[in-house]
Parts: sequence; structure tokens; C-alpha cells
Amino acid sequence: MARPGGTFARVDDLEAFLGPPARRYIVFRTLAYWQLEHRAFGSIVWGRPDESDVVDLGRAHAIGARFPLHGTLVDVRDIQSVDLLAFEKFLAFLKARRDAWSPNVARQAVLYRGGLAHASVLGMFELLRPAHRVDYFDDASAAYAAVGALEVADELEDLRAQLLGAPDVVRRVRLAFEALPARTAFGAVARHLGMSLRSLQRRLRDAGTSLRAQRQAHLLRTCTQLLESSELDLDAIAAHVGASSASHLIALFKRHRGITPGQFRDGLKR
Repeated sequence: MARPGGTFARVDDLEAFLGPPARRYIVFRTLAYWQLEHRAFGSIVWGRPDESDVVDLGRAHAIGARFPLHGTLVDVRDIQSVDLLAFEKFLAFLKARRDAWSPNVARQAVLYRGGLAHASVLGMFELLRPAHRVDYFDDASAAYAAVGALEVADELEDLRAQLLGAPDVVRRVRLAFEALPARTAFGAVARHLGMSLRSLQRRLRDAGTSLRAQRQAHLLRTCTQLLESSELDLDAIAAHVGASSASHLIALFKRHRGITPGQFRDGLKR
């Protein structure tokens, strides 16, 4: 799993949020959900969420709602449009759980920019009328402070920048490589995304990258994480990430990082 920096670790399952207090995040197609120990939770939502996306958002919020007296931040600064059916589905989902969830929320902050899509989201909270306090912010620092997460604001802003710094198709391909087994054929990646291989290749080319480049980037990210967090030797790491051999992994790592995996690991011990 890639680490964007700082103290937040990426997880692949929402159940991990129920473990010991920690700083975690999970990424879905159009949103990321984060946890600051058990005292603050937040969502970063972007793009054009559809009905399937709000199911993921609902599942994430159901996890956070289990913890007493937490702050919660909803960051909708990068929502581009609101799907009417998705909006209605999520509103109904929240209404059904409002009375059970509100007592556990100390304060909720909604971080927005402006425009019709954001007005729709803000209006949803007015329709919902939760028992807990909801405040609206166009200043990120104030929003983080409101939910007790100001000390990690820079880390979360860095995470947001990383998630949104690439075109949507590139983010989706990265998530696909993380979800699929190593050495998955490119055609299977395209099918996982509901696209033809030719269409996916064309869209990535328009974004200035390729499936091969994204596979290599994923291999390098995973290799780096394993070098940092495990004692696996290079043969085991190569097998785990899908490199053809340890020598191939060493050559690839050195070409892109300027040092060998062994030198990288030695540097961690100093």
C-alpha cells in the first residue's frame, strides 16, 4: 500500500477503522475516508459521485458513527456535479440513521468552495436537520480546527492533493492495480474499470501516461512500502509485486530511484 507521507496509513478494508486508535484512510472511486484515532473522521469527495459512490460513502460514515463524541469533516471542495438519484438515495440513507447517529457526533464541519453542486450538498444538511451541530466553512484550517484535527491538516491536505493531482482515469487505474493480483493482464484491468482496452489506452495516452507506466509506478510504490515495513528479501518482494525476478526489480528500482533496493533499505537504518 502506498503511503502519501505523514502518519496516515492506507488500508484496504473499512473494518480496519474499528481496530486500535490510529491514523488511517481508505480510497474509493470518488472519495477517500480518513480516521484520526477515534476522535475525528472525515471524507474527501470529488468528481461526479453516482449511486454506487454514495453506497461507499454511506458504508464509511456508518463506521465513524460507531464512535462516541467524535468530530466529522465532509470536504466537498472538489465535487463537480451532484447526481439527483445519488443525492436522494444518500439523503434517505442519512435520514433513516439520523437519530441513532447524531448523539455520537460532537460537531460536523462541511468544507466547500461555492457553486450549484456545493449549494446542493449544503442544502442536504438543511433538509436532514441532524441533532448535532453542523457548521459550514470555506477555509480549510477553520474546518479542521472545528473537528479537532488541526494538527494533521497539512497531512490531509497533502493526501487530498495526491488523490486529486492526477486525472480521474489515472486515479482509477492506480486503484485497479492495487485491487487486482500482481501481473494482471492489461485487458483485465480495462474490464475491471468497465472499459475496452483500446479506450483505456487512449484515455491514458491523452493524460500523458500508459498502462505500462502505471504498472511500473505501482510496482515501485509497493516495493518501497515493503522495504520500509517488512524484512522480506528481494526475491520475496519481487514475487509479491509481480516483478519477473529480483534482478529485474533491482534494475527497475535503480533506474527510477537512483539507488538499489538494498541501498534504500540500508538508508532507513541510519
